Amino acid sequence: MSQYTSPAMKKLALLFSLIAVVDLAHADLRSEIMTARRKQEKAAMAKDLKGVEAAMKESLTPDFKYVQAGVTQDAKTFIKEFSASVVMMDKISSSSSRIISLKESGSKASGEIELSMTGSMKMPEKKGAAMKSHPISYVGLFSEEYRKVGGKWKMSKMTAGKQNFMVDGKPVKM
Repeated sequence: MSQYTSPAMKKLALLFSLIAVVDLAHADLRSEIMTARRKQEKAAMAKDLKGVEAAMKESLTPDFKYVQAGVTQDAKTFIKEFSASVVMMDKISSSSSRIISLKESGSKASGEIELSMTGSMKMPEKKGAAMKSHPISYVGLFSEEYRKVGGKWKMSKMTAGKQNFMVDGKPVKM
C-alpha cells in the first residue's frame, strides 16, 4: 500500500470534488454553475470553512448523494468530510473547473464537469516519519445532476469518475 493511500487521501479527494458543489442563483444554468464554482474556489483557497460549508448547504438538495468508488454519502457526511479535507491542506494554490457538457430538461439538468486543483499538504515521508509539505495536483471528472428547487438550481447527485491525483509529481491511486 502506498504511503499516500490512506483515509486522509480519500478525504483530500473529497476536497477536490467539493469544488463541484454548486450554489446556483442565476437564470442561466451554465452561468449559475460557473458563478458558484468561483465562489467556492475563492472560499476554499482562503480556507474559509464557514463560507464553503454555507455555500454547500445552500446548493444541495435535501436528498443529495455523493458517489465515489461505489460508496455513497449524504449531504451532511459529504460536508463534514470536505471540511476535514480543507483542514489537511497547507495551501490551495489554484482551483478551476470546466463544464464539458450540460443538458437541461425542464426542472432537471445533468452535466460532465472537470475539476482541477494544485496546492500542498503535510504528510509523512514514510510511516512514523515527521510531517513534510508535499506539492499535490488533482484533475477529476464528475457527472452531476441538478434539480430546480424554489426557483434555484441545486445539485442532487455528484458521481466521481476518472481522477488523477499526484503527490510530488507522482501518480497516487485513489
